[in-house]
Amino acid sequence: MQYLLRKQIILLVGLLSISLASIAQRDEVYRPYNDEKPVYLGLNIGLTSGYMNFERGANFSNPGNDIANSISPIFNKALVMGLSGTLRLNDHFLLRVNPNILITGTKDIFYYKKNNSSDNSKMSIPSTIINLPIALKLESDRYNFFKMPNFMRHYVFTGVKFDYDFSASKDANGTTNGNLESTYSNLLNAADYGYEFGLGVSFYFPYATISPEIKFSYGQRDMIYSHESNQNKLLRGLDKLTSNFVYFTIHVEGESFFLKN
Repeated sequence: MQYLLRKQIILLVGLLSISLASIAQRDEVYRPYNDEKPVYLGLNIGLTSGYMNFERGANFSNPGNDIANSISPIFNKALVMGLSGTLRLNDHFLLRVNPNILITGTKDIFYYKKNNSSDNSKMSIPSTIINLPIALKLESDRYNFFKMPNFMRHYVFTGVKFDYDFSASKDANGTTNGNLESTYSNLLNAADYGYEFGLGVSFYFPYATISPEIKFSYGQRDMIYSHESNQNKLLRGLDKLTSNFVYFTIHVEGESFFLKN
């Protein structure tokens, strides 16, 4: 899934390189007492690419079914915006809470082809997701970057997340070659939970810490609202439907309110 965000990563690396090259005072250590602060507050913005992972059931593979003969996931991009609060536990471990909102507009669930047809059909549903992750971060000591002393550090993290889609109960549309074919209600569950992990790099500037990071998120709940009474025959033919994401995010942390330099 990383190739979906390749252009954004290359652009960020280029912008950071230009910013670093413009710094004149290369012998100065920026915010040397930052690591003594117990709490860090910040905000973040980024992009995510998500898809619905599925497991075909016995009904789907039954040659006599009237549902479909193929199915494939669709990757959806979304804008991510959020806030963060980080508590320092010791020299290298931190606990971070990072609520986000994912602005997707319309989420495409999957492509499929009906039996005896070569036309591509698509299932789509409105989507506005609140994401609440809690992560444990392990970060390195600060180290030099070219001629800038103690300018950066890297970190890894892992944790759990809770998602809630405010549009999950709204109507989903089935289309074939762009033409509306059918409408279904209450296809997916609104709430989801799962685990996440990722890595990032922090750059210490005079007034803020900027941290680009990449994160992988895997939902664990079956998102199909009901297998028995679901209005959509295609979903009834699946054993499980889960939601997965990959995030590329830029975090910005300012000065702490709890300990001044």
